[in-house]
Amino acid sequence: MPNVSLAALDLGSNTFRLITANEPTEERLFSGRCVWQQIPRLSQGLSPGGRLGQEPKNRAWQALEGFQKTIENLKPKRILAGGTMVFRQASDGAEFMDLIGHRFGWETYVLTGAQEARLSALGVLSGLELTTPAALIFDVGGRSTEFIALNGRSIVKTISLEMGVVGLFEEFIRNDPPTPKELSAVKRKILSLLKNSGLEPLPSDSILVGTAGTLTTMAAMIMELRDYDGELVNNQVFNLSSVLDLLTDCANENLNERLKRPGLDPRRSDVIVPGLVEVASILEFFEKDRLTVSDNSLLEGLWLAAAGLAPLSDS
Repeated sequence: MPNVSLAALDLGSNTFRLITANEPTEERLFSGRCVWQQIPRLSQGLSPGGRLGQEPKNRAWQALEGFQKTIENLKPKRILAGGTMVFRQASDGAEFMDLIGHRFGWETYVLTGAQEARLSALGVLSGLELTTPAALIFDVGGRSTEFIALNGRSIVKTISLEMGVVGLFEEFIRNDPPTPKELSAVKRKILSLLKNSGLEPLPSDSILVGTAGTLTTMAAMIMELRDYDGELVNNQVFNLSSVLDLLTDCANENLNERLKRPGLDPRRSDVIVPGLVEVASILEFFEKDRLTVSDNSLLEGLWLAAAGLAPLSDS
Protein backbone atom coordinates (compact mmCIF):
# COMPACT_ATOMS: atom_id res chain seq x y z
CA MET A 1 0.00 0.00 0.00
CA PRO A 2 1.53 3.39 -0.97
CA ASN A 3 2.33 6.11 1.54
CA VAL A 4 -0.34 8.75 2.03
CA SER A 5 -0.04 12.33 3.15
CA LEU A 6 -2.87 12.89 5.63
CA ALA A 7 -4.83 10.92 8.21
CA ALA A 8 -7.80 11.78 10.43
CA LEU A 9 -9.65 9.89 13.14
CA ASP A 10 -13.25 10.35 14.26
CA LEU A 11 -13.39 9.04 17.83
CA GLY A 12 -17.10 8.74 18.53
CA SER A 13 -19.19 7.59 21.44
CA ASN A 14 -19.91 4.28 19.71
CA THR A 15 -17.65 4.10 16.65
CA PHE A 16 -14.00 4.95 15.94
CA ARG A 17 -13.00 5.55 12.30
CA LEU A 18 -9.76 6.30 10.48
CA ILE A 19 -9.37 7.83 7.03
CA THR A 20 -6.17 8.20 5.04
CA ALA A 21 -5.76 9.93 1.68
CA ASN A 22 -3.27 11.89 -0.38
CA GLU A 23 -3.25 15.65 -0.28
CA PRO A 24 -6.06 17.12 -2.39
CA THR A 25 -5.53 18.25 -5.96
CA GLU A 26 -7.67 20.28 -8.34
CA GLU A 27 -8.77 17.04 -9.96
CA ARG A 28 -9.59 15.00 -6.87
CA LEU A 29 -10.28 15.68 -3.20
CA PHE A 30 -9.76 12.24 -1.63
CA SER A 31 -7.14 10.57 -3.83
CA GLY A 32 -6.06 7.17 -2.51
CA ARG A 33 -8.74 7.25 0.17
CA CYS A 34 -9.04 4.32 2.59
CA VAL A 35 -11.34 4.05 5.62
CA TRP A 36 -11.16 1.70 8.63
CA GLN A 37 -13.76 1.26 11.38
CA GLN A 38 -13.95 -0.20 14.87
CA ILE A 39 -16.88 -0.10 17.32
CA PRO A 40 -15.45 -0.06 20.87
CA ARG A 41 -18.55 1.69 22.30
CA LEU A 42 -16.44 3.88 24.57
CA SER A 43 -19.54 5.54 26.07
CA GLN A 44 -21.05 2.28 27.35
CA GLY A 45 -22.55 2.85 30.79
CA LEU A 46 -21.47 6.50 30.90
CA SER A 47 -23.52 9.02 32.85
CA PRO A 48 -22.97 12.73 32.08
CA GLY A 49 -20.15 13.90 34.32
CA GLY A 50 -19.15 10.34 35.19
CA ARG A 51 -15.91 8.58 34.37
CA LEU A 52 -15.26 6.30 31.43
CA GLY A 53 -15.57 2.60 32.23
CA GLN A 54 -12.43 0.49 32.29
CA GLU A 55 -13.73 -2.15 29.86
CA PRO A 56 -14.81 0.43 27.27
CA LYS A 57 -11.40 2.09 27.61
CA ASN A 58 -9.68 -1.24 27.10
CA ARG A 59 -11.69 -1.76 23.90
CA ALA A 60 -10.83 1.77 22.81
CA TRP A 61 -7.11 1.21 23.33
CA GLN A 62 -7.29 -2.02 21.35
CA ALA A 63 -9.01 -0.23 18.45
CA LEU A 64 -6.53 2.64 18.56
CA GLU A 65 -3.54 0.29 18.61
CA GLY A 66 -4.89 -1.31 15.45
CA PHE A 67 -5.25 2.10 13.82
CA GLN A 68 -1.72 3.03 14.88
CA LYS A 69 -0.28 -0.02 13.09
CA THR A 70 -2.02 1.09 9.92
CA ILE A 71 -0.76 4.65 10.34
CA GLU A 72 2.82 3.47 10.94
CA ASN A 73 2.72 1.55 7.66
CA LEU A 74 1.37 4.52 5.70
CA LYS A 75 3.50 7.25 7.35
CA PRO A 76 1.16 10.24 6.82
CA LYS A 77 2.72 13.63 7.48
CA ARG A 78 -0.22 14.82 9.60
CA ILE A 79 -2.55 12.85 11.87
CA LEU A 80 -5.53 14.63 13.42
CA ALA A 81 -7.96 13.00 15.86
CA GLY A 82 -11.25 14.52 17.04
CA GLY A 83 -13.34 13.26 19.95
CA THR A 84 -17.11 13.74 20.13
CA MET A 85 -19.79 13.73 22.83
CA VAL A 86 -18.32 10.89 24.91
CA PHE A 87 -15.21 13.00 25.51
CA ARG A 88 -17.35 16.04 26.34
CA GLN A 89 -19.61 14.14 28.75
CA ALA A 90 -17.01 12.15 30.70
CA SER A 91 -15.25 13.90 33.56
CA ASP A 92 -12.02 12.24 32.42
CA GLY A 93 -12.72 12.67 28.70
CA ALA A 94 -10.17 15.41 28.10
CA GLU A 95 -7.62 13.47 30.16
CA PHE A 96 -8.21 10.34 28.09
CA MET A 97 -7.82 12.33 24.86
CA ASP A 98 -4.54 13.77 26.12
CA LEU A 99 -3.32 10.24 26.86
CA ILE A 100 -4.21 9.21 23.31
CA GLY A 101 -2.24 12.12 21.89
CA HIS A 102 0.76 11.44 24.11
CA ARG A 103 0.80 7.70 23.41
CA PHE A 104 0.57 7.90 19.63
CA GLY A 105 1.90 11.37 18.86
CA TRP A 106 -1.31 12.48 17.12
CA GLU A 107 -2.89 15.95 17.18
CA THR A 108 -5.93 15.45 19.39
CA TYR A 109 -8.98 17.61 20.02
CA VAL A 110 -12.12 17.29 22.10
CA LEU A 111 -14.60 18.86 19.70
CA THR A 112 -17.30 21.20 20.92
CA GLY A 113 -20.82 20.49 19.71
CA ALA A 114 -20.54 23.43 17.31
CA GLN A 115 -17.22 22.19 15.93
CA GLU A 116 -18.59 18.69 15.49
CA ALA A 117 -21.68 19.96 13.66
CA ARG A 118 -19.71 22.27 11.37
CA LEU A 119 -17.08 19.66 10.46
CA SER A 120 -19.83 17.09 9.87
CA ALA A 121 -21.54 19.50 7.49
CA LEU A 122 -18.32 20.17 5.59
CA GLY A 123 -17.69 16.44 5.34
CA VAL A 124 -21.20 15.82 3.99
CA LEU A 125 -20.93 18.68 1.52
CA SER A 126 -17.71 17.21 0.13
CA GLY A 127 -19.78 14.43 -1.42
CA LEU A 128 -23.38 15.70 -1.49
CA GLU A 129 -25.28 16.27 -4.72
CA LEU A 130 -27.30 19.21 -3.40
CA THR A 131 -30.15 20.06 -5.77
CA THR A 132 -32.33 22.24 -3.53
CA PRO A 133 -31.86 25.75 -2.12
CA ALA A 134 -32.03 24.57 1.49
CA ALA A 135 -31.21 21.43 3.44
CA LEU A 136 -30.96 20.17 7.01
CA ILE A 137 -28.20 17.68 7.77
CA PHE A 138 -28.48 15.46 10.84
CA ASP A 139 -25.63 13.35 12.15
CA VAL A 140 -26.77 10.59 14.53
CA GLY A 141 -24.05 9.51 16.96
CA GLY A 142 -23.83 7.32 20.01
CA ARG A 143 -24.56 10.07 22.53
CA SER A 144 -25.51 13.12 20.49
CA THR A 145 -27.12 14.21 17.25
CA GLU A 146 -25.95 17.26 15.38
CA PHE A 147 -28.26 19.33 13.16
CA ILE A 148 -26.87 21.70 10.51
CA ALA A 149 -29.14 24.02 8.54
CA LEU A 150 -27.87 24.95 5.07
CA ASN A 151 -28.77 27.71 2.65
CA GLY A 152 -27.25 26.45 -0.55
CA ARG A 153 -23.82 25.25 0.60
CA SER A 154 -23.56 27.86 3.37
CA ILE A 155 -24.07 26.85 7.01
CA VAL A 156 -26.85 28.90 8.59
CA LYS A 157 -27.24 27.25 12.00
CA THR A 158 -25.86 24.33 14.00
CA ILE A 159 -27.39 22.60 17.04
CA SER A 160 -26.09 19.63 19.02
CA LEU A 161 -28.64 17.63 21.04
CA GLU A 162 -27.81 15.06 23.70
CA MET A 163 -29.60 12.19 22.01
CA GLY A 164 -27.80 9.27 20.40
CA VAL A 165 -28.40 5.60 19.79
CA VAL A 166 -26.28 4.25 22.66
CA GLY A 167 -27.80 6.68 25.15
CA LEU A 168 -31.34 5.91 23.99
CA PHE A 169 -30.71 2.18 24.11
CA GLU A 170 -29.25 2.29 27.63
CA GLU A 171 -32.00 4.57 28.95
CA PHE A 172 -35.05 2.79 27.56
CA ILE A 173 -34.44 -0.70 26.14
CA ARG A 174 -34.56 -3.61 28.58
CA ASN A 175 -36.11 -6.40 26.51
CA ASP A 176 -35.12 -8.42 23.44
CA PRO A 177 -36.94 -7.65 21.24
CA PRO A 178 -37.88 -4.24 22.66
CA THR A 179 -41.47 -3.77 23.75
CA PRO A 180 -43.85 -1.26 22.10
CA LYS A 181 -43.86 0.65 25.40
CA GLU A 182 -40.07 0.97 25.32
CA LEU A 183 -40.06 2.17 21.73
CA SER A 184 -42.80 4.70 22.49
CA ALA A 185 -40.66 6.06 25.32
CA VAL A 186 -37.71 6.42 22.93
CA LYS A 187 -39.90 8.33 20.46
CA ARG A 188 -41.33 10.62 23.16
CA LYS A 189 -37.83 11.52 24.35
CA ILE A 190 -36.66 12.33 20.80
CA LEU A 191 -39.72 14.42 19.93
CA SER A 192 -39.49 16.30 23.22
CA LEU A 193 -35.86 17.19 22.59
CA LEU A 194 -36.66 18.28 19.03
CA LYS A 195 -39.60 20.44 20.12
CA ASN A 196 -37.41 22.26 22.64
CA SER A 197 -34.33 22.53 20.41
CA GLY A 198 -35.07 25.78 18.63
CA LEU A 199 -35.03 24.00 15.27
CA GLU A 200 -37.42 25.67 12.88
CA PRO A 201 -39.83 24.09 10.36
CA LEU A 202 -38.25 23.32 7.02
CA PRO A 203 -39.31 25.01 3.77
CA SER A 204 -41.30 22.72 1.52
CA ASP A 205 -38.52 22.64 -1.09
CA SER A 206 -35.78 21.71 1.38
CA ILE A 207 -34.35 18.22 1.95
CA LEU A 208 -33.23 16.20 4.94
CA VAL A 209 -29.79 14.62 4.77
CA GLY A 210 -28.82 11.93 7.28
CA THR A 211 -25.28 10.79 7.96
CA ALA A 212 -23.12 8.57 10.23
CA GLY A 213 -23.32 4.89 11.10
CA THR A 214 -27.00 4.53 11.93
CA LEU A 215 -27.99 6.09 8.59
CA THR A 216 -25.48 4.20 6.45
CA THR A 217 -26.39 0.94 8.20
CA MET A 218 -30.08 1.63 7.59
CA ALA A 219 -29.30 2.27 3.92
CA ALA A 220 -27.26 -0.92 3.61
CA MET A 221 -30.08 -2.92 5.22
CA ILE A 222 -32.78 -1.48 2.99
CA MET A 223 -30.56 -2.08 -0.05
CA GLU A 224 -29.63 -5.56 1.30
CA LEU A 225 -25.91 -4.97 0.77
CA ARG A 226 -23.93 -7.97 1.98
CA ASP A 227 -20.72 -6.01 1.42
CA TYR A 228 -20.91 -2.35 2.33
CA ASP A 229 -20.14 0.07 -0.50
CA GLY A 230 -20.04 3.75 0.44
CA GLU A 231 -20.26 4.87 -3.18
CA LEU A 232 -23.52 2.97 -3.60
CA VAL A 233 -24.95 4.40 -0.37
CA ASN A 234 -23.88 8.00 -0.85
CA ASN A 235 -26.73 10.26 -2.07
CA GLN A 236 -29.30 7.44 -2.02
CA VAL A 237 -32.83 8.63 -1.22
CA PHE A 238 -35.17 6.63 1.04
CA ASN A 239 -38.89 7.07 1.74
CA LEU A 240 -40.28 7.24 5.26
CA SER A 241 -42.30 4.12 4.48
CA SER A 242 -39.13 2.10 3.87
CA VAL A 243 -37.66 3.34 7.16
CA LEU A 244 -40.84 2.39 9.03
CA ASP A 245 -41.00 -1.01 7.35
CA LEU A 246 -37.41 -1.77 8.41
CA LEU A 247 -38.12 -0.49 11.93
CA THR A 248 -41.20 -2.71 12.27
CA ASP A 249 -39.31 -5.77 11.08
CA CYS A 250 -36.26 -5.18 13.30
CA ALA A 251 -38.38 -4.30 16.34
CA ASN A 252 -40.17 -7.64 16.07
CA GLU A 253 -36.94 -9.65 15.85
CA ASN A 254 -34.59 -10.67 18.63
CA LEU A 255 -30.87 -10.07 18.25
CA ASN A 256 -30.15 -13.46 16.69
CA GLU A 257 -32.90 -13.03 14.12
CA ARG A 258 -31.83 -9.47 13.34
CA LEU A 259 -28.23 -10.55 12.77
CA LYS A 260 -29.29 -12.52 9.69
CA ARG A 261 -30.19 -9.31 7.88
CA PRO A 262 -27.78 -8.24 5.10
CA GLY A 263 -26.15 -4.88 5.77
CA LEU A 264 -26.29 -5.02 9.58
CA ASP A 265 -22.97 -4.88 11.41
CA PRO A 266 -23.31 -7.25 14.40
CA ARG A 267 -21.88 -4.53 16.66
CA ARG A 268 -24.89 -2.32 15.83
CA SER A 269 -27.52 -5.03 16.16
CA ASP A 270 -28.85 -3.77 19.52
CA VAL A 271 -28.77 -0.01 18.92
CA ILE A 272 -30.13 -0.08 15.36
CA VAL A 273 -33.73 -0.23 16.63
CA PRO A 274 -33.64 2.99 18.70
CA GLY A 275 -31.60 4.44 15.84
CA LEU A 276 -34.38 3.73 13.37
CA VAL A 277 -36.90 5.20 15.81
CA GLU A 278 -34.79 8.36 15.86
CA VAL A 279 -34.58 8.58 12.07
CA ALA A 280 -38.33 8.05 11.65
CA SER A 281 -39.07 10.58 14.42
CA ILE A 282 -36.89 13.22 12.77
CA LEU A 283 -38.71 12.72 9.46
CA GLU A 284 -42.05 12.95 11.26
CA PHE A 285 -41.05 16.06 13.21
CA PHE A 286 -40.02 17.92 10.07
CA GLU A 287 -42.98 16.56 8.08
CA LYS A 288 -40.78 15.00 5.41
CA ASP A 289 -41.50 11.71 3.69
CA ARG A 290 -37.99 11.10 2.37
CA LEU A 291 -34.35 11.69 3.16
CA THR A 292 -30.97 11.52 1.46
CA VAL A 293 -28.20 9.45 3.06
CA SER A 294 -24.61 10.65 2.99
CA ASP A 295 -21.67 8.29 3.41
CA ASN A 296 -19.42 11.31 4.01
CA SER A 297 -19.60 12.80 7.49
CA LEU A 298 -17.50 14.08 10.40
CA LEU A 299 -14.59 11.82 9.41
CA GLU A 300 -14.23 13.59 6.07
CA GLY A 301 -14.63 16.95 7.79
CA LEU A 302 -11.74 16.14 10.12
CA TRP A 303 -9.64 15.08 7.14
CA LEU A 304 -10.42 18.40 5.46
CA ALA A 305 -9.19 20.11 8.65
CA ALA A 306 -5.99 18.05 8.47
CA ALA A 307 -5.62 19.20 4.86
CA GLY A 308 -6.04 22.84 5.91
CA LEU A 309 -9.33 23.14 4.04
CA ALA A 310 -11.59 23.47 7.10
CA PRO A 311 -10.94 25.50 10.26
CA LEU A 312 -10.97 23.67 13.58
CA SER A 313 -11.96 26.72 15.65
CA ASP A 314 -15.59 27.70 16.28
CA SER A 315 -14.98 31.21 14.98
